[in-house]
Amino acid sequence: MKLYQHLLPRGTKQYWQWGETLGMSLGAFLLSYSILPGDPLNTHVFPWIWMAPVLIALRYGVLMGVVSVLIFLGGWLLWAADQTLGYTLFPRSTFLGGTLMVMISGEFSSVWISRARRIEELQHYTEQRLELLTRRLYLLSLSHDRLEQDLIGRPASLREGLKELNRILPADQDLPGADLYLALVVRQCNLSVAGLHAVNENKINPIPAASIGAFTPIDAQDPLIRHCLNSGELVHINTEENLTELPSRYLVAVPAETADGRIVAIMAVEKMPFFALQTDNMQTLAVLTSYYADTIAASEFTAFLTDQLKDCPIDFFKAIHTLRRLQRDMQISSMLVGFAAPNNHESIEQLKTIANAVRGLDETWTLVRGDWRICLVLLPLAGESSLSGYLDRIERIFVERFGARPGQSGIHTRSATLDQDQISVKLDDFILTLTENSHATQ
Repeated sequence: MKLYQHLLPRGTKQYWQWGETLGMSLGAFLLSYSILPGDPLNTHVFPWIWMAPVLIALRYGVLMGVVSVLIFLGGWLLWAADQTLGYTLFPRSTFLGGTLMVMISGEFSSVWISRARRIEELQHYTEQRLELLTRRLYLLSLSHDRLEQDLIGRPASLREGLKELNRILPADQDLPGADLYLALVVRQCNLSVAGLHAVNENKINPIPAASIGAFTPIDAQDPLIRHCLNSGELVHINTEENLTELPSRYLVAVPAETADGRIVAIMAVEKMPFFALQTDNMQTLAVLTSYYADTIAASEFTAFLTDQLKDCPIDFFKAIHTLRRLQRDMQISSMLVGFAAPNNHESIEQLKTIANAVRGLDETWTLVRGDWRICLVLLPLAGESSLSGYLDRIERIFVERFGARPGQSGIHTRSATLDQDQISVKLDDFILTLTENSHATQ
């Protein structure tokens, strides 16, 4: 953690804390001066005035506490000049004791604010992962239900549509793959007239990125549209009773919201069959739109992939990017584990077993490089002790299923933490070292 992050645990952009520090310190000094004009620092009674810098240090950390002490120093110097006192009467003991008390309070505050920030970052990451897992689980359930239904008139399946969305790459336009997404939801949700618009900082782009039917220019002030943007949830004419009384030409409005709560687009539906306006269809529309938003967010990382990593899953690369930031800024470590084995039928089954033996937050990537089949496992929020537990669990699984440990089965293992190098270079080096070490041990 950088020094300024330690001194200013709430961030340098919140300049209001400087104003509060100046205001409280000057106010305390002036109040003390009005009560005791001859001793504004209360050197002959209990120094109540020093409660102000102590409170500031407890709230904002060491730096703001020292600033408050300096304000007291400046106030005393002005008072001494006004009283024509010599600097030999400067209350050294009072300032020394007060400064030490403020610095101890500020250090205590900095430590606990840093811990609170770490916990907030962990909670934020786990909430994002939980949101993604929830959406994927619903998509899996939805795909299973679709297989049990007669898909007459729908030439493309839901799985094929999702595969197309996963191929979205960054583009010059605001919403890459908008036509693919709209074609998918039209097939799956029976939309007749609809338009997809980009959203930037809660402002709707009036030009649709994609539309179906005779879609007219969007009305950004429409009650249904505004309610959708303000709530961040799908709304339709029967969502709430008060919406049915408001004039709106739209039937449904659904936001494309990423897992971290950012709205990147909004879908406005003007016409759709009456029987399609039901709960299951609306839930399908909401989940598909959220999946599209997450795909756009993930596709932003594609530009950082090298030619050797073009087959890397975007979710895997995005997770490494996020966890690397947490390790760099908050010292929350995560581990990357690699398993390499000769590419044959036996190693396919073995590495598949490793890929399936993961926790809910873990990400995996199985790839082939030359004569080697490799399985990379990302262990979020895991340290050395968690890594040891994970490797022990893999060994137990191998002994139970294959009768031998991974090393005895010809599988080579390497692990590393996420450092501050460029992610793509880190992955390249990690894979290269893993395969080179495997060659050397043969």
